[in-house]
Amino acid sequence: MTLNFIRGRFALFLAACSAAGSLALTGCSDAAPGELSHAHDDPAAARPSEAEAHGEHADEEPHGTVTLSAQERDALGVVLGAVSVGPVDGWVELPGEVRFDENRIALVSAPVEGVIRDVFASVGDQVRQGDVLAVLDSRELAEAKAAYLSTLASMELVRPEFERERALFDRGVSTESRFQTARRELEEARIAVRSAQYQLDALGVDETARDALADPETGALSRYALIAPMAGVITERHAVRGEFAEAGDVEPTFVIADSRQVWVDAAIYGPDMLRVRQGARARIRLADAEQIASVVSFVAPQIGEATRTGLARLIVDNADGRLMPGAFVTVELEDAAAAQSLRAPASAIQMLEGETVVFVPEGDRFEARPVRLGRRGPDYVEIVSGLALGDALVVEGAFALKAELQKGEFGDGHAH
Repeated sequence: MTLNFIRGRFALFLAACSAAGSLALTGCSDAAPGELSHAHDDPAAARPSEAEAHGEHADEEPHGTVTLSAQERDALGVVLGAVSVGPVDGWVELPGEVRFDENRIALVSAPVEGVIRDVFASVGDQVRQGDVLAVLDSRELAEAKAAYLSTLASMELVRPEFERERALFDRGVSTESRFQTARRELEEARIAVRSAQYQLDALGVDETARDALADPETGALSRYALIAPMAGVITERHAVRGEFAEAGDVEPTFVIADSRQVWVDAAIYGPDMLRVRQGARARIRLADAEQIASVVSFVAPQIGEATRTGLARLIVDNADGRLMPGAFVTVELEDAAAAQSLRAPASAIQMLEGETVVFVPEGDRFEARPVRLGRRGPDYVEIVSGLALGDALVVEGAFALKAELQKGEFGDGHAH
């Protein structure tokens, strides 16, 4: 085989390859755009959208409702409230002192002079109304009782004479002057009895005790018992056996106080006077960070001359004895000068699917309604949109409703 022959065969091979390449290029250029290879397609076009992948629709409700019976509501602790207007985060902090309620204090003193014979109560004792605290012997009291018994006896002596003269006068036997004299004597005796009764009343001897004076078993006329006028605890005692007690002593013989209700007096300094009003919400902070909710019952209309401060008084139930009279506490009062806002209790606010919601009652259903909030305080939040003044909403138990709603999304609850 010659060299020229080999060169000729190689030239024919190159020509055939060139023709095949031209045909391939021509075929690609004639294809329709939709028939191009996927290697040149947009990758995003080949993937479904995120909404389609999750099966979401634009018109789907973002939140649901919870349907509960009355028993289920009670079990979850659901409590309803309403949207109100008031300050959200304005509070005035003031120093306060716990005091006995002066309407629940009794000063017990003997209205007569005498010697203390027996003492039956001491400081710290719990007494009931009517209990005998001490017993005195009083000459003044004995004289008053004796005078009463004397006038009573005199009246009983002249009464029969009056009855006899009246009967005779009615029959025309006695003269009118004798009848008028008998009637005058009886009336004078009655006046003397009433005067003696008033004297005993002033000394603390009531009608029941007067009726028993003539009974020898009641004891000596000089005996005077100091009686507890109310129930409470003895906070002061100034009585010693054998001591002479004078009427009108500066110090009472006993002081009884009922601490089941107390006063908490807060001192208001000048700049804060316009920020405190009667009826405002209040909180009492104790030493252990515990708080007691209350309201302002009274605001003094003047500044104290000695302290140069105003006074705000809280009347607080103290049946559990948490507040000790004489103790100092911190009082927080709602700021009356703070901006008034549309507000809802902070306990009503919940986060659901990334949105702020409250639960609004509709019969036996509770709808999770989105709201937009403004300022936030420890107890209230400002409602910018989503609710109107007076709208009802769940203020306690909202978290439990949220849990019920989320449980219902998995087919085991009351959500719809």
